[in-house]
Amino acid sequence: MSSYWVASDKIPVEQKSVRIPAENGTNYVAGQEIRLRLDPTLKFFNPEETYLEFKVKIKPPTYSASGIDQLPCPTRLTLDAETGGQCLIRSLRIHDHNGVLLEEIENYNTLVALKYDYHTNESLRNKRAMTEGASKHMLQTRGTMGNIKSNANNWYNSPYTTNFVETTPINASFTANDFNTAKICMPLHSGILSSSKIFPNMLMPITVTLLLEDTNKVFRMNDGAMRFRKLTLNPMFLDRKNKAGANASVPTNGSFSSMRLRQRNNIGEVASQCPFVVGEKLGFQRYVDGSASVVAFKNASHEPVIKEITIDGSYVRINLNASVEVDGKGMNSAAEDIFVFSQSVSDSTSYDPTYTISDVNLIVQQVMPPASYESSMMRKMKEGGVINYDFESFTTYKFSQLSSDRVANIRLPINNSRCKSILCVPTDATVYTNKEALNAKETYIESDFGDLQTSDPDFNLRSNRSGLVGILDEVSSYQWLYDGRLQPNRQISLTKTSTTKSISAQHLIELDKALSQSGITAHSMVKFNKNFVIGRALALGDAVYDARNKDFSLQVNYEGTVAPSKNKLWLSFVHHIRSIRVSGNSVSVVV
Repeated sequence: MSSYWVASDKIPVEQKSVRIPAENGTNYVAGQEIRLRLDPTLKFFNPEETYLEFKVKIKPPTYSASGIDQLPCPTRLTLDAETGGQCLIRSLRIHDHNGVLLEEIENYNTLVALKYDYHTNESLRNKRAMTEGASKHMLQTRGTMGNIKSNANNWYNSPYTTNFVETTPINASFTANDFNTAKICMPLHSGILSSSKIFPNMLMPITVTLLLEDTNKVFRMNDGAMRFRKLTLNPMFLDRKNKAGANASVPTNGSFSSMRLRQRNNIGEVASQCPFVVGEKLGFQRYVDGSASVVAFKNASHEPVIKEITIDGSYVRINLNASVEVDGKGMNSAAEDIFVFSQSVSDSTSYDPTYTISDVNLIVQQVMPPASYESSMMRKMKEGGVINYDFESFTTYKFSQLSSDRVANIRLPINNSRCKSILCVPTDATVYTNKEALNAKETYIESDFGDLQTSDPDFNLRSNRSGLVGILDEVSSYQWLYDGRLQPNRQISLTKTSTTKSISAQHLIELDKALSQSGITAHSMVKFNKNFVIGRALALGDAVYDARNKDFSLQVNYEGTVAPSKNKLWLSFVHHIRSIRVSGNSVSVVV
């Protein structure tokens, strides 16, 4: 136990908040760089209280006027539900005023997605939803069909689209003006900008450079409007003969221009509880055991496009812009449920939304020690002193793997002297267009239970985070080889995990240790098969591992009866301690 009466070199300091604007423009789009330079007059600052502040607005494509011309129809769009504004940053670099690279994190958004998927709980999700543009599970948009709780179905108070007003009917067309300018304030998860040590910016003024992500990796549709995500979270069709009785408005093999929605998935007596918007094109999905089919339309010149959303008694009623005719097979069956989904993206030739970032500022907490402290530090530097500034960071190593490779031998040219852990994320390397990424028709299947209706409450869960998260893809086992030894000394089985029905416990034990050594506290493991990661702790506690002159390789096996389906880009994040050495007028980095 320490005593109060102990001599120390603690000094009183003042602190104030400083806003530093971006130096290379006012508006930015996908693929551009944002540069923020900290002037040497800001002598000291507290990195862990540094935040990036900006505004972002989604610009949708030009919408269709008729709904049948293969132009995009409207639908609500958001940024990634788990990471929010963090998904917009592809890479982060920090240089000093002489151009010395102090830190670089490639695929920054994948690293943040990994951290946010495991280091998460209700409080953290709520905070990220308030400040970082992320989303969270809402009672107003929850499912009631036994589906898995979704954080990506919040249209009720989304920062990216207009909030609901409790008016009936809703008949104004959804346009680009219905997308809001969202204000985001988020931390930057770099080693320097997350350190708890005061940074001496006067000795090495830094410039933070952010490279913005492409549009095909950042936008999402709401889960409750998609066909290929959580179908049972979607609205349910009511007006068919054996469900609605005499009030049915859809006759056998007939046409209709209006329909009601069942009181399921929290859709009831308020029009604004409907996840669709005026002008959105709809489709109908029969919920059939093992194989699903879409209700077909006989007359292709008219397709179901929403004209008005209103209330009919205690039901939500959707009025269409023209009568549509269906084949009648399922609209009159008592044994099948029919779900309504958005066809706005899938029926268009292309769907290319963009985003614009503006008013970018770095909020820095300037620390102002007494003048005597600064003069003492400079005097010691002139006398030949050296300042060592240690911080923890990540280095990204990449490896490509074809889907036909049943054994992947991933070589990592690690050359860090103080390593702590490795986190390997096998992302889907398929290049998807904006339309394909949003619609998720051909993306990786996150869960496949075979007997879909009775076993999988989501019916057909495909990934809408391709390239951002790790995928299992029928992996069977893995093993590390370094320092001339197999580590651990036998393979880690993943056969249970790859079925998406069970858990391979040893993998989670290894992953938990690796996350802990990476400074990521795993509050939740619920995404262990939705964001698959292979981890290896190289040391425990405060210890480090010298990886120089070691031949690191990870052997991953795909030996099951089912072949992998996706090419993969392995992103291996090596967590290590870096040291910046300042001596005289020179700055060097020891990795």
